[in-house]
Amino acid sequence: MRKTSIFITLVLLIVALVGCEKFTNGYDTNPLRPSDADPLSIFIGAELGYTLFTEGFPSQIGSIWTQQIAGADRQFTGYQTYTSTTSYDFANDWILAYSDALSNLKIVESKSAGMPNLRGAARILEGIHMGTMTALWGDVPYSEANNPAITAPHYDAQLSVYTAVQTVLSAGITDLTNAANIARDISSYGGNVSLWAKAGHSAKARYLMHVARHNSYAAADLNAVITEAQLGILATSGAEDLMLTHGTVQGGNQNIWYSFFVQDRTGYMDASSTFVIPMMIARSLDGKSNEKGRLNFYFDTTSSPFGINTTTGAYTIDANYPIIRASETHLLLAEAYARLGTTASALTELNNARQYANTVFGNTSADFVAGDLATPAALLQTILNEEYLALMHQLEAFNFVRRVNYAISYTDTTGGTTHTVTMAPTHGTAFPQRFFYSSDEINANVNTPPQTANDLYVKTTVNTP
Repeated sequence: MRKTSIFITLVLLIVALVGCEKFTNGYDTNPLRPSDADPLSIFIGAELGYTLFTEGFPSQIGSIWTQQIAGADRQFTGYQTYTSTTSYDFANDWILAYSDALSNLKIVESKSAGMPNLRGAARILEGIHMGTMTALWGDVPYSEANNPAITAPHYDAQLSVYTAVQTVLSAGITDLTNAANIARDISSYGGNVSLWAKAGHSAKARYLMHVARHNSYAAADLNAVITEAQLGILATSGAEDLMLTHGTVQGGNQNIWYSFFVQDRTGYMDASSTFVIPMMIARSLDGKSNEKGRLNFYFDTTSSPFGINTTTGAYTIDANYPIIRASETHLLLAEAYARLGTTASALTELNNARQYANTVFGNTSADFVAGDLATPAALLQTILNEEYLALMHQLEAFNFVRRVNYAISYTDTTGGTTHTVTMAPTHGTAFPQRFFYSSDEINANVNTPPQTANDLYVKTTVNTP
């Protein structure tokens, strides 16, 4: 996108100097920001903008901070220790989030009053997107965002954004009731409105759990999570997962992580220092878990140090990238049941998530039985550990670890003794808690909250009971 912006700037400069209108025919329109088009085409543009945001730099730095990948070169070594992160790092992603994703989704919704299927899918994608935005940044523009008449939108409080997210998700689900399938859709759903509705319910469960943390996991909140999750994405075959699809066109529709690792920034990230890889290897000590399939799906275990699997697994050139997997929905159910003390149901949902990992990634883990997890605390910790793995390299992994105070741990026998290994900061004594506001937003919007370097470690509202 940075290259695209530079190219467009140069084109406009040449036009101003040469005055030749024909020069720009076919080149003067950003496909992610059409001046006008039919709502279906704009929806595709919104999906593309969302893909560039959620699969790009935010997911990479989030994966570094969750210790599921390591920053290994140049500025990424600073991200590894949190020290070089600034507001400039997020300037491009803020533009993608608002100008390319949210703006296009709002246009689709305004132009598709007679097309409830398209409007419903756009609303659900908007809810997923803005739930992620407020999770990452805290207070964000929403109610006044993308209004041309408002040049300095105010920042909505994080809790009010979550409320608005629930509203737009519910509206999307209602739109899709008895609606026809969408004619064109570049997600894995291919326009299937019943699947989009399931994604809406899973998203509602996800963001209800975010707010439940703020409310000390009150029973009413947890029961609301269960109600929505039971209507969501649940197929342990992976057939209902919401995925971003890719192809083999270099610089076009290829997987963004593949592009980063193979073509753009080779060596900037690797798996030389992670928490997740030793954790997956050590899980076999419980006598029930075998993570070899998932380990090899995400990582190249033939190299030293381990790298990302760009040849046969998660990050081949045309590999799909997950937005919501069924395993996440089952684990939200498991966690809600465990916190309510309904241990049998919690164990069932935990095993459903493990069966998903067996089917989709090739794990060979056995089901847990009640005697394997003798205490409620042991059951909950096992569920949290499974959630951490299920969200591998997704932005939601960063949202999740902050929600549970980075309380991820595993048992190991390194050194000949059995001991617990708990996630610790890679630098200093504090974990990152949010993204910085964009430098462009700080300069252009007087309503942007003030921030300092220390704000990286200040929890957002939902993560402070």
